[in-house]
Amino acid sequence: MMHIWKALGIKIIGIGIFAFGIYGIFQYATIGRLLLMTIIVVVLTFLGDLYVLPRINQVAAVVADFAAIFLLYLILGNLVIGGTTTIILPAFAAALFSAAGEAVFHIYMMDRIHGGVEESLPLGDVLTEMGEETDPDEFREKKHGDSD
Repeated sequence: MMHIWKALGIKIIGIGIFAFGIYGIFQYATIGRLLLMTIIVVVLTFLGDLYVLPRINQVAAVVADFAAIFLLYLILGNLVIGGTTTIILPAFAAALFSAAGEAVFHIYMMDRIHGGVEESLPLGDVLTEMGEETDPDEFREKKHGDSD
């Protein structure tokens, strides 16, 4: 249980850095609204990390997180910006940087929370092919010796 709280704290810090950085600096949002936006995004995406992440590929999880974070920032951006400027560019930038952080966070989640359980593609009857090594000089000698 302690690992879940630690992971939640890491996610709050990671998402908060990008939300406060983009919306706080470029959109002049208040700290209270930024904190509310960060908490909402973290709670909704953390639920996905707990229940959906072990069942899907990590690449698909990052793409899904990008889409979810982008939509949440679009919706919550109206609270922060107030509809006076465009909300698509800050939402895209925050979602892009957050998704990059999520890729690293998913590795932590799979290792510490989910016990390293990762579904991989079955390989089936794929085997490594073994062959004899040949000396290139010996090959050339045989080739030139036959042509003389």
